[in-house]
Amino acid sequence: MSILETSIHSKSYCVIELFAGAGGLALGLEMAGFETKLAIEINKWASQTLKKNRPHWNILQKDIQEVTKDGIKNYLKNNQEIDLLSGGYPCQSFSYAGKKLGLEDTRGTLFYEFAEVLKEIKPKLFLAENVKGLVTHDKGKTLQVMIDVFEEVGYSVTYKVLNSLDYGVAQKRQRVVIIGVRKDIKAQIGVDYTFPKPHKNKLMLKDILKDVPSSLCAVYNEKKKEVLKHVKPGGCWRDLPDDVAREYMKTTYFMGGGRTGIARRLSWDEPGLTVLCTPAQKQTERCHPDELRPFSVRENARIQSFPDEWEFEGSIAEQYKQIGNAVPVNLAKEVGLSLIRYLNKLKEVKKMREYNLSFISDMDLFNHVKETIEKYRFKINLKEFNKNLIDPIKLTFDSKVYGKTIEEIIDLETVRQMDKTNSNNIGYFQQNIFKYIYHKDTKQTNWSVPKQGFDIINDVDKIYVEMKNKHNTMNSSSSQKTYMRMLSKLLEDNENRCYLVEVIAKNSQDIKWQVSLDGESSSHENIRRVSIDKFYALVTGEKEAFKQLVEALPKVMDDVLEEIQQSGMENSVLEELKDIDENILKSLYLLSFERYEGFSSLKI
Repeated sequence: MSILETSIHSKSYCVIELFAGAGGLALGLEMAGFETKLAIEINKWASQTLKKNRPHWNILQKDIQEVTKDGIKNYLKNNQEIDLLSGGYPCQSFSYAGKKLGLEDTRGTLFYEFAEVLKEIKPKLFLAENVKGLVTHDKGKTLQVMIDVFEEVGYSVTYKVLNSLDYGVAQKRQRVVIIGVRKDIKAQIGVDYTFPKPHKNKLMLKDILKDVPSSLCAVYNEKKKEVLKHVKPGGCWRDLPDDVAREYMKTTYFMGGGRTGIARRLSWDEPGLTVLCTPAQKQTERCHPDELRPFSVRENARIQSFPDEWEFEGSIAEQYKQIGNAVPVNLAKEVGLSLIRYLNKLKEVKKMREYNLSFISDMDLFNHVKETIEKYRFKINLKEFNKNLIDPIKLTFDSKVYGKTIEEIIDLETVRQMDKTNSNNIGYFQQNIFKYIYHKDTKQTNWSVPKQGFDIINDVDKIYVEMKNKHNTMNSSSSQKTYMRMLSKLLEDNENRCYLVEVIAKNSQDIKWQVSLDGESSSHENIRRVSIDKFYALVTGEKEAFKQLVEALPKVMDDVLEEIQQSGMENSVLEELKDIDENILKSLYLLSFERYEGFSSLKI
């Protein structure tokens, strides 16, 4: 099955695209999971390309100004709510006259048409992409006008310059991506949109230009070939003999600067440079690594991450132009996936149970439990199992004494090992939940979890907290150091208060913490030893807040596990032991004692 076939499914979210071009952005969004309800493109050949590859799309070859004049809803087949408006309008200047501009002040630009469509259909999100230079165009004023207009229309806006190389594209191509979230949608979701994280692995030309289908290809004239034959892969005009360089570059030879785009030949071991609309410009050459020619139409399409099945219509010049103007497909896909993840949060909000706690929102509680569960260890293999050197003699004793099979004992040991790492995750849960907890009456919180120092602090109320799972886990030296640190805090400001909060204490208590210093008992009214229930009461104003949280947690965990579809753990230890020997007990001994004398012929 081809890439294109696998992408055509029933989609959960829908998109309208303006300035669609040859479909790089639209195709990437489709791969991410969006269904295209309408694609508008004025260019005849780009429209033909869209129709050739997506005959089932609603493709409109028309001037966008005519569309906005008529009202874009007149071109839609039904009144379905649109999730996303996307498109790349040209970067154009505005006339400021010393004032802050609104939507009407941008009339006459293609940005205005984009904003008019946005205003008319009010999708949940919009995605606008543009050249990197938009960020600094007219000293940043152009972009700021756009942001102001988007906010006027009702959207919260964020933008970022993304490099295609970071998102599965073998090309250094930077574009500014602007994301808008309708303000009521953002309020429902409760968190900001975040851009996709860059990939660690970067693709080079050698990774993508294998077995490229034959296609049309521009040619160099003989004079240019004579020049470029001197340039090694990865090189430029600097590789040319001086007389050839002077003749080829003319007056630019004496202008200074790098000018590394002149007579540039790419290497297999580097990513492509920005794919251009014309393949043989003197100042921005992109010569094939091995041959004296530009990259072919299909090679440029590969560099732009188009699948081979995507066909381009028109003359060779039109095809090069369509490919050069396109958004790299894989970049569009990655941004699309991030948008779908964000939209999915809206579904989570709508289907989420109500936990009815007066001191933390349902969303924050759900997400914090989810973060904690996702930190859990769900997999273990034989190498990890034996990381600290398993004692097979002890496991044999355990099996015999407790009347368990060796397989059952191994399963118990794997759980024990995984549980050791999970203890830190519970500490994370207990500490970081206070970032979200607020007072039941004010619905405000002044609590934070710093990266170092005290575990929890409240700078407004001057409270500094150390959390311990059990007080008896602190030895006398640790207790003294913690107490002295708290005393130092009181010396900074006598209104400061310090708490040692015990998650598991013998009693519900809020008492002075007494510590032995130099053999004498020491205490201070503002250094308290507090059980977790009393601390929750202090923070929330709710006497039984901790009890209410404990009652809600099993329900929240069930909801989270249902969403992430995590059931049990993946344990390959027994299977890997069987690869050593069918006798599991023998395998354990060989795992630990294989190099000991006589164990090559172990009988057990």
